[in-house]
Amino acid sequence: MKKTTYCYAVLTASAALALGSAFTAFAAEWKEIDGSWVYVENNGNYATDTWKEDNGVNYYLGSNGFMVTDTLLNLNENFYYVRSNGAMLTNSWRQIQNPEWQGDDLVDEASWYYFGANGRAFTSKEGKAEIYNIGDKKYVFDQYGRMVTGWISETGERVEEDNWQEGIYYADEEGDGDIVVNAWVYATVTDDDNEDDSNPTYHFYFNSNGKKAISTDKTLGDHKYLFDERGVAVSGWHQDSDGDWKFYGGGEDCYLHTGWFQAVPHEQMNSGANADGTSYYYYAGSNGKITESQFKTIDGKTYAFNSNGEMITGLKVFTFSEENSKEIAGYTSVDYLDNLPSGPSDTREVYYLTSDSGVKTGTQSIGIDGTTYTFSFKSNGAPKGAGITGIDGGYIYDHGRRLTAEEGTKYQPVSWYQNVNGNEVSAEYLLAENGAIQKNKKNIKDQDGYYYCTDKNGILLHDALGDKCTEKH
Repeated sequence: MKKTTYCYAVLTASAALALGSAFTAFAAEWKEIDGSWVYVENNGNYATDTWKEDNGVNYYLGSNGFMVTDTLLNLNENFYYVRSNGAMLTNSWRQIQNPEWQGDDLVDEASWYYFGANGRAFTSKEGKAEIYNIGDKKYVFDQYGRMVTGWISETGERVEEDNWQEGIYYADEEGDGDIVVNAWVYATVTDDDNEDDSNPTYHFYFNSNGKKAISTDKTLGDHKYLFDERGVAVSGWHQDSDGDWKFYGGGEDCYLHTGWFQAVPHEQMNSGANADGTSYYYYAGSNGKITESQFKTIDGKTYAFNSNGEMITGLKVFTFSEENSKEIAGYTSVDYLDNLPSGPSDTREVYYLTSDSGVKTGTQSIGIDGTTYTFSFKSNGAPKGAGITGIDGGYIYDHGRRLTAEEGTKYQPVSWYQNVNGNEVSAEYLLAENGAIQKNKKNIKDQDGYYYCTDKNGILLHDALGDKCTEKH
């Protein structure tokens, strides 16, 4: 766009004009009077309120018959500009001081106009914004032909910043004034409904037709975006019509997050964590729906997620749905030893989970209320990662926790179960301080000097004796 100095409108053609050789020598037609030009018709009258062409250039004669110069003309709501020599401007930009007859708050300010091949200014008509291609850019002009910048309404009028929601197009105010197409705009706006920030910076996307994306989702590059009824790219948590929570990030990352991501939960998901800013890990599928109330294997590792989609970590006791054995019905943390379930009849499952590797398997040392205990979790079979209950590898495990003799006792009887004809029957086993079952022992002595004898399974054959057993077993 060629930018020039302001051109001030003059409604009378009083400026001197030296046409020189600009006109052909038809003295009967063009006539100079006191430095201004008139066109004399064959009948001798001056031509008025009309265009006259000379050598392919159009000139306008005003109501007094004099050629109009350096003026923006309004001819039946069509707008033309005649230059200082009176010639109609065509296929050109011109910055003009807006005349009083426009009658709005832009009067006396300078605006850019573009005049086409027929000399008419490009305008928006019939209450609808018109998009004009000039060079390789697109522009919007209002009803008077003034180029519009900033937020632009459906009718082609500039929208005040406080009413930005009504803007459909956006034109660059700092550059050439062209409207944004196939691109993002990051705009700081006034939003009194935003409880966190009354002057937020929102992200808007403008399509190939120049209109902002409104009330739709859109894939741009490798990401999916959601735009609300104002055209704002949704950020943070969003609950869709199916009640599913999806996360659209924040800042410049306001796109639908899939796979792993970390976020503070929405207030409706977890009010306490939301209030204190506690963040959790979540996992979402390709549709953005977060994983909830289940164990899920991801890249060869198994993780657990609660009903809010938060990844669960630590030593937990789980219950599962009766209708769906894979659905987590609830869980509790193990802060004290009494929080653990006990005995084979308790169907709850104990898992130990970490954020980096998910469900742990095999032997693990875990601290509970200041004491470290040995646990064993299933490496094979179902459910993988659940704490073992029963005798495994010469040790007794109760929901993963290895049973042991108390420290300082050396050996100690511990109640557990043995299978008798398919039934679990209580029995007394002799265990060492590391939990090893003492099998086939004869007169093994504990720290207090008591003697024990056990069978091949480690079950006591008699109560503790102060003297050695003399019976044959």
